[in-house]
Amino acid sequence: MNLKRILFFSILLCNTVTFAQNFNVEELGKAKLINVSGGASANGVFYSGNAARDPFTYFLNGNINVNIASLYNIPFSFSYTNQKFGYNRPVLMNRLSIHPSYKWITGHIGDVSMTFSPYTLAGHQFTGLGVDLTPQGKFKISAMYGRLLRSSEYDAINTELVPTYKRMGYGFKTQYALEKINLGLTIFKAKDEVNSLSIPIPFELGVSPKENAAISFETSFKLFQKLQVQTEFANSSITEDTRETGNTKAQNISSLLLKSNPTTTSYKALKGQLVYPAGKGTLGLGYERIDPNYRTLGGYYFNNDLENVTVNASQTLYQDKLSLNLNLGLQKDNLDKQKQSQMKRLVSSISADFRANQKLNFNLNYSNFQSYTNSRNQFDYINQTNQYEFLDTLNFRQVNQNAALTINYLLKNDKTRKQAFSANFSMQDAVNQQQGKTVAGGASTYYNTGLSYILGYPQQDLNLTASFNSTIGKLDVGDNLILGPTIGATKQFYEKKLNTSFSTSYNSSFSNGDKVNDVFNIRLNGTYIYMQKHNMGLNVITLFSSSQTVRNNDLTATLSYTYSFDKIKLRPKRVEEKPVTEEETPETRLKVSSNDIVLEGTKSEIINKLEQLQNALRPLPETELQKLDKRLDVARMTLEDKEFKEKVLDYLDEYNTNKEMVSQYNNALYDIIQKLNREIAAKDQHIEQVYTAAIGRVNTDKMHGVNSEEAKDKVAKERYQKLVERSKTAEKQLINHRWMMKEFALLAKLPQNELQNNESMAAFSKQEASNFFELNKDKKEDKEISRQLEEKIIPFYHQLAVEKAVNDSIELKY
Repeated sequence: MNLKRILFFSILLCNTVTFAQNFNVEELGKAKLINVSGGASANGVFYSGNAARDPFTYFLNGNINVNIASLYNIPFSFSYTNQKFGYNRPVLMNRLSIHPSYKWITGHIGDVSMTFSPYTLAGHQFTGLGVDLTPQGKFKISAMYGRLLRSSEYDAINTELVPTYKRMGYGFKTQYALEKINLGLTIFKAKDEVNSLSIPIPFELGVSPKENAAISFETSFKLFQKLQVQTEFANSSITEDTRETGNTKAQNISSLLLKSNPTTTSYKALKGQLVYPAGKGTLGLGYERIDPNYRTLGGYYFNNDLENVTVNASQTLYQDKLSLNLNLGLQKDNLDKQKQSQMKRLVSSISADFRANQKLNFNLNYSNFQSYTNSRNQFDYINQTNQYEFLDTLNFRQVNQNAALTINYLLKNDKTRKQAFSANFSMQDAVNQQQGKTVAGGASTYYNTGLSYILGYPQQDLNLTASFNSTIGKLDVGDNLILGPTIGATKQFYEKKLNTSFSTSYNSSFSNGDKVNDVFNIRLNGTYIYMQKHNMGLNVITLFSSSQTVRNNDLTATLSYTYSFDKIKLRPKRVEEKPVTEEETPETRLKVSSNDIVLEGTKSEIINKLEQLQNALRPLPETELQKLDKRLDVARMTLEDKEFKEKVLDYLDEYNTNKEMVSQYNNALYDIIQKLNREIAAKDQHIEQVYTAAIGRVNTDKMHGVNSEEAKDKVAKERYQKLVERSKTAEKQLINHRWMMKEFALLAKLPQNELQNNESMAAFSKQEASNFFELNKDKKEDKEISRQLEEKIIPFYHQLAVEKAVNDSIELKY
């Protein structure tokens, strides 16, 4: 049994347990057979204080990944701790999904999900088959067939389990690019099998066999050579109970694809967008309308009963020194006037970034969110006999405003010393009104101020920081004030292998002029990296807090060790080459050169060198890769020496074009990473201040520490709950921001030619490189291309932060 068969059956065997894998059939047998990598970590946390925590907690974690031929990963992981998490039963995973690919064909086999459009098949998992065909040219096709839901019988004992009919579905999506317009068509159909259940279902459960057909039309084209137009129209028809008899006339086009009866209803969705390049910016207009109750059986959740209008504009002025961005949005529901209330939301935001010179930078942001809810019937006004009647009817208005100003000034920046000053000012205002009057506890305004000074000595790897922060809160119940200084230092030793940091801060809290408490803390942190595989760390935090009634002293020390390895590599056995006999004639050695590339050797050696050059060319869009593969196949099949050299030169011409494009992409990516690294680091203090201010408002609120069940002041209780929710939102924002800051700091240190070695960056490039190539071919300006690339990298890494930073903790720096 050859290597490919062994790998194929190994993949099938392993996937039957729990894994989902992507692999390219062409790569089988080319790489190292087995590569084992992984790591282990141990953490011990020592605590001494007044909180209800264990004095010592430890965590042991490990992971091992077995990679087969660089195509298939089998991960294992373990964890052990003395913490009690409350898991009382194991979770069985039994999903199978394989995604083989060859050239422009990608298959999806097993428990998989596909998305055709947000209005048809939208990520619903199915058990079956799917395929994406993306050949070079104008035509692309995606298709699927499988089981959307498995049957589940009614259980009279476990009534909380909802029975389901077996649901089968199929669909396809086609896209065709004409010279001036792109067209797309999506059709999806799903139906429950009536005979898939044998036990009758009680009528009160409301479970019935359904049938759904959905169709979507997409277009995109340009008007007047500049105006980009994108539209999508979708229609979905659902029969709520296929057992009903009687036929009805088809209401819309999707109704023609199913058997209609009196329970059949039809819904529509429409979305359009206009984008027009103006000067060094763009103007955009969007519209979306989705009927009430719009849904299909191809998704788990659909937005419906809404109408959106959005306007956005961006512009760069004054020799690219001033950048402006404006966004407006209006949304409303209750489109069919069947609800007792209607919600309207108005969102507006504007941001300006002004770079006066190489040293001075200003950034201004303002956003406004307004929502209106009116559930009062018009006859309430007509029949009202006095001004106090119907006061309990909801006529609610909520307004939230946020404004922030950041000033950065670089005092000095040379090889021996760096000095910088920054100032942050922000305002958060919230007002809740009913019947035109502010409700009790419904108004709050917070002002945050932060001043910081940074002094760095690059040659000594030493940085010193000093800052002063304050938060003023104005509430209905009184005014709050928190203020205090922070100083810190970071130092690297032993060729940057040992990183150390120290910080201390002191802050005082006041309520209506009276002091509430004082907080003093000291933080020490050190990490040491040994032989690039061993990482040891020590973190110590001590906190002293005092109020008129309570004094707390807390000490937390964390000792950590991490080991990573990537050593065990087994190569496939090579077939021994037979010695050349006197009767055999050795291959002719050839020499081919193009630009700075010189290839010399036999035909097979030259082909191998071309394959190595192509594998090192990253990132490369699939379409360009297919072109190179075709030229390489032509050269490989050419027998005559002279013609072979010509085919190799044709390949090198195509290769050099792509090499230049890849170089431009990596240059642009490198510049964007450096810029974002600076901007994210500059915003770190402000985001931390927002978090600390939110926590401060929770801790100083009069309801803090009060049992919610014993609270008599309901208004104060609701206000406190909102403060807690805001603090959690600020915490998530800071955690995600810190994760992104760490990632971009790591990327910023990488040489340009090593960016694609980073796993996350390689995934982003695989997603966006093709668009970069297309924009270059359309002769777009470099600034416009970089702007679009920057706009996509930020949400990409933010989503990674949301997924990966779930268990991260917060370390206050300022």
